Amino acid sequence: MCTVSATSGRVGWYRNLPIAICTLALLPTLTGCFLRDELDPALELPKSYQAAHGSPDAATPPIDWWRSFRSGELTDLMEQAQAANFDIAAAVARIVQADAQTRIAGAPLLPSVDATVSAQRSQTSAAATGGLGSVTSLYTPALNPSFTLDFWGHNQALLSAAEHSAVASRFARDVVALTTLASIANTYFQVLEGQDRISIAQKNLASAEGALKIIRDRFDQGTAGALDVAQQASLAAIQRSSIPPLIEQVQQNTAALALLVGHAPPGFSVTGRSMYRLSIPRVTPGLPSELLQQRPDVRQAEANLAAANANVEAARAAFFPNIQLTGQAGLQSLTLKTLFGPGAAIYTVTAALTLVARRFASRLVGDEELPDEG
Repeated sequence: MCTVSATSGRVGWYRNLPIAICTLALLPTLTGCFLRDELDPALELPKSYQAAHGSPDAATPPIDWWRSFRSGELTDLMEQAQAANFDIAAAVARIVQADAQTRIAGAPLLPSVDATVSAQRSQTSAAATGGLGSVTSLYTPALNPSFTLDFWGHNQALLSAAEHSAVASRFARDVVALTTLASIANTYFQVLEGQDRISIAQKNLASAEGALKIIRDRFDQGTAGALDVAQQASLAAIQRSSIPPLIEQVQQNTAALALLVGHAPPGFSVTGRSMYRLSIPRVTPGLPSELLQQRPDVRQAEANLAAANANVEAARAAFFPNIQLTGQAGLQSLTLKTLFGPGAAIYTVTAALTLVARRFASRLVGDEELPDEG
């Protein structure tokens, strides 16, 4: 590590001033060659599908697509999920976390100031000085500002990466919300389907038991045999045994639906009763290809790619020297009554240039392995 501090004094630095100005003028062009190879993640998509017919805009589903089923219970479940679903709440919390990380990443672009106030009191020994001992007080309030020049764009690239990550977290929330709402709709339909199957199985059982009663009456009259009674009794038993698994499946789907909408399974019920009460929306062909670019998972992947590119830019900028400005400004006096006088002002200004020589050298030689120092 190499550190150069700028101090006051009469030094012939002005002799190298033209060379320094030319070097600083060329540095932005040199860094542009290393840091600005951005990628365009845009996809080249056709305007429409070849096999589709009709108006593409008419085929675009609405945002509240679940209202097309004309089910008040399904709409109510969707609204409850958006307000109480735990996965959606966790995704929203990740958005808040990403925003906080963005503010943290942007902090190095701003100067930092520390305030210090110190009071020191000392006494000189009379035996050490050969005379009378003296008591000295020193009061020093000061401000210590520091600022790192982001000349190579390292901190700005980190901020850009954090911003793209925050955007990706928002698309991730949309992915979670869309997946959750689709799961609620599928589970709700499975519950209704199970209720319909239970109703059909109960009707089949009632028919089988009615037929069994008739065959038993015929057996009592001597017009049917015992084999006919046994066969019909077996069919009725089969129908009766098919009902408990259907009830269990409906209960499991109902419990899963309760968790999706943020409720405890006990006390939660679905009163839809039948799939036939739903209004089936008409699906039209001609979905526009722009839907692929509107999908939140695709947009999330693009944002993550942009964040990765920004991280690569920050990693490349780390090969270059770090320029830091520090200073101290305050007051210093032996007595409080002269502390705020014009002669009590103190200041210190320092410019430091820090360079990790091993990393920079490995960059110059093409990332070749260098021997360890020491």
